[in-house]
Amino acid sequence: MLKLNQADRDRLVILHQVQQGQLTMGEGARRAGLGERHFRRVVRRFEAEGDGVVVHGLRGQHSNNALPQGLRERALEKARDPLYHDFGPTLLSEHLARDGIAEVAPSTLRRWMIAADLWEPARQGKRHRRRRERRAAFGELVLMDTSIHPWLEQRCGQEIVLIALIDDATSRLRARFFPRDTGAANRQMIVAYLCEHGRMGSLYTDQASHFKVNWRAKERAENDEPEALTLIRRALDALEIELILALSPQAKGRVERLFKTLQDRLVKELRVAKVTSMEDANRFLDEKFLPFWDARFTVAPRETADALRPLPEGVDLLRLFAETDERVIREDFTFRYANRHFQIEKGEAEPRMPRSRITIEHRLDGSTQYRWRETYLKPTPLLSERNRTPLPETVGKPTPESPPGRVHKPAPDHPWRRYAQKPRGVMSAGPPLRSGPALITP
Repeated sequence: MLKLNQADRDRLVILHQVQQGQLTMGEGARRAGLGERHFRRVVRRFEAEGDGVVVHGLRGQHSNNALPQGLRERALEKARDPLYHDFGPTLLSEHLARDGIAEVAPSTLRRWMIAADLWEPARQGKRHRRRRERRAAFGELVLMDTSIHPWLEQRCGQEIVLIALIDDATSRLRARFFPRDTGAANRQMIVAYLCEHGRMGSLYTDQASHFKVNWRAKERAENDEPEALTLIRRALDALEIELILALSPQAKGRVERLFKTLQDRLVKELRVAKVTSMEDANRFLDEKFLPFWDARFTVAPRETADALRPLPEGVDLLRLFAETDERVIREDFTFRYANRHFQIEKGEAEPRMPRSRITIEHRLDGSTQYRWRETYLKPTPLLSERNRTPLPETVGKPTPESPPGRVHKPAPDHPWRRYAQKPRGVMSAGPPLRSGPALITP
């Protein structure tokens, strides 16, 4: 019995493809993220030992090359010492070894000091660049972005945005219009792609708040706290999909050039088709424009074998990409959520529930699910005391509309006016209070 994680299963698929001749050694090594020489050794062991070769021998054990715990803190403490405040990583590494603390490589010390804002890397001059080559297989890299543009040229009463995913190897396009660029809209696009094609290798996006938590990011890095993950980031990590965040618009040039083409061609096609609503625009995309794009602009990948991977068995994408809240279950098997009380019925109640937490999932299909650990419940919403026993005189009688209230205007000599006219921070001269400090106007 082999206990394999998702990365082991993916590597096993690559080894089988190489064994069956679907992939070359070089392409298999690149997809597995290994050097070609090491990958050849893995293939030979795979042919001799079978599927167990993907399980690393040191799994679950402490790394033999790990640095001692607490060494980073001691090294940074020495770098903050006024005596060593202007030491570079190389010189500081020599002094750490000289003082008997430890031998730390200058490159490792440089990374520690940069992360702690104790060292600024040297700025490099402009160097020659060349266009990046497309990925080899379909599904290996997918670029995603949103374009805010007058797509319908004032023919629609609302502003709409276009969210698009384009495959790097083939330029195959998937796009849809949404009212706004929200996290739910981006999650809907990702889930639709996963349901249709399966898991891509990597997803390349910008650093929007849907994909990266920018709040307190610098403070977390300074305090060596773990990086906060967005809902999309956690879901992609669970599916073993790499999320690449671009540092500039130029870094994701293919999807930026895509929007340049769409803002010219698609806008005119929508005008010719006399599209005036978001629903008609999405229908035009699915029926007319996307089939045209596939026939006109897509290219054949260098590798015939797709890099797409099937979804893990039993995965629930709606649960994985759902927004969640938590509430504490009380002793009477009730919990409060959205200003309402919910009762867990006797058939679903368990003795361990009180004082534990129940998870409320807001799914992309609009449904709300209540989950306690791995069990989904159907709690009963309770009526409030006001709605449960209506007053006798109002039963069966329509409620008369109340007349509009009269706005009360204080008299000119009202004490409130005397207090309100006092300057900020000046003690009021009104009647003394019975107890407590003097009244100070805000």
